Amino acid sequence: MTSKQTKVLFFGQKRCHYSQQVAEYLKHLDFEVEVVWSENRKEKLPKEIFNWSGDYIFCFRSYFVLPKSIIDKAAIAAINFHPAPVEYPGSGCLNWALYENAKNYGVTAHIMNELVDNGAIVECRRFPILPQDNVKTLLAKAHLKTFDLIIDIATGIQLEGVSFLKKKIETSKSEQWKGQARKMKEIDELQNISISCSKEELERIIRSTYTTDFPPIINLHGYQFFLRLEP
Repeated sequence: MTSKQTKVLFFGQKRCHYSQQVAEYLKHLDFEVEVVWSENRKEKLPKEIFNWSGDYIFCFRSYFVLPKSIIDKAAIAAINFHPAPVEYPGSGCLNWALYENAKNYGVTAHIMNELVDNGAIVECRRFPILPQDNVKTLLAKAHLKTFDLIIDIATGIQLEGVSFLKKKIETSKSEQWKGQARKMKEIDELQNISISCSKEELERIIRSTYTTDFPPIINLHGYQFFLRLEP
């Protein structure tokens, strides 16, 4: 008699190669996987997802914020893989870490509830921020570390089941979320540079927010000036 497959609902980002690899790996682990891709923050959840029921939900780099009605459909656990440590809940996390000149960063797996980045910690992994790190380099490291984390958690669950998850949560009891979840509009405000900004503050803003697609700006007399850094 064959054992029943563990049912997993996986939320990933469509254009993210790590998300694609995770989806394939979950199938390789012999989970029964249903995948929901997201492409931007304005999308609505597919209606058919509300009919799903199963054992686990894994959320990795997805733009969707899941309502409690979806989270509750996971009979065992809904787990989010947050590309930041517990000190930085919400959005724009690495931006704030760079702005604050933090020495360390990390990634977190946590149980999902109706609040953003609020549930019990499954595991938080940390790594150093180098003096030369910027948005691009720290983002690359965070994505890689989050990928490693979901691979390890999914493997442990397949090998040991619920007991693995319970052990991880027990081991991580000392980890607690710090402060309120940040919002992307706060980063937008940070990128809007005052003309009276000091050189030190300007350098902090550039390091913590600059990307070629979304550079810091100065608004002056009805005109917008965008920062461009030479390669």
